[in-house]
Amino acid sequence: MQPLILLHNLELKIIILSLFFLILFTNNSLANNYEPKVAINGSGLQIPRMVSLKQSRVFMRSGPGPNYPIKFEFRKKKYPMKIIAEYYNWRQVVTYDNIKGWIATHLLSSVKTGLILKTTFLKISPSNQSLSKAKLLPQLLIEIKKCNTEWCKVIIVKNDKFDGWVQKEFIWGLTKNHIQ
Repeated sequence: MQPLILLHNLELKIIILSLFFLILFTNNSLANNYEPKVAINGSGLQIPRMVSLKQSRVFMRSGPGPNYPIKFEFRKKKYPMKIIAEYYNWRQVVTYDNIKGWIATHLLSSVKTGLILKTTFLKISPSNQSLSKAKLLPQLLIEIKKCNTEWCKVIIVKNDKFDGWVQKEFIWGLTKNHIQ
């Protein structure tokens, strides 16, 4: 009877060790295949994507709902935001300054805007050899009309309205491969 128990214990140890190594060295574990959801009953549109503020005063909240505390107040109409997640009628957004929070959808617009990243020039046509119309400073808010592979046609509205071309590399507010 004693050798039978030893044999049974040995088989049990082999099975346990085999399962342990199988789990340890398997690359197709659930943890490797898990992808978090970025949208729960959202719009079905691509994430991430760019939007802008519809009003000149918008509150960003710490969570998706009006009962969450206000995290930040924006006072710039058409300020660009990147949507990184959706939850019903709320969008989790991130700003150029990496401020993250939630904004209700009725406060967001699909108008494409951006910010100038560093000092550059507004060109008459999409070419470095083109004449310059204006000098654009960092953080300048622009409206993006259309883009090709390297340049975007933009509008700047200050005291006067200026339109022209800016290289994509100088604009924050474009998603990867943004061509219209």
